[in-house]
Amino acid sequence: MAYKFKCLNCGEVTYSAAPLEYQKNKNCQRCGGKVIQIYPPMRLGEILVHLDAITQDELNEALAIQKRMLTRATIGKILLRLQLVNQIDLEKALKIQREMLGGLTH
Repeated sequence: MAYKFKCLNCGEVTYSAAPLEYQKNKNCQRCGGKVIQIYPPMRLGEILVHLDAITQDELNEALAIQKRMLTRATIGKILLRLQLVNQIDLEKALKIQREMLGGLTH
């Protein structure tokens, strides 16, 4: 499987056979900016963790709450209610997720 990455700074797109966590250099080779995986698409919580908007523990806490709920609230709404993420970071992550799901495949 090929992985596709995009720099959040300059927009440089790169490909690799390995996911980001196994990459030696996790920053853009062109500008040094933060790189995020865009294919295969990530879930919203994963994107927020990669953006350093929340920690993995905070995501796990929100997911546990979501699992216990009778009516399924979105993870974004739960994170907002818990005040673990702000609206700006959530909107940024949602924009990235829309790009991933909008046909930016290999």
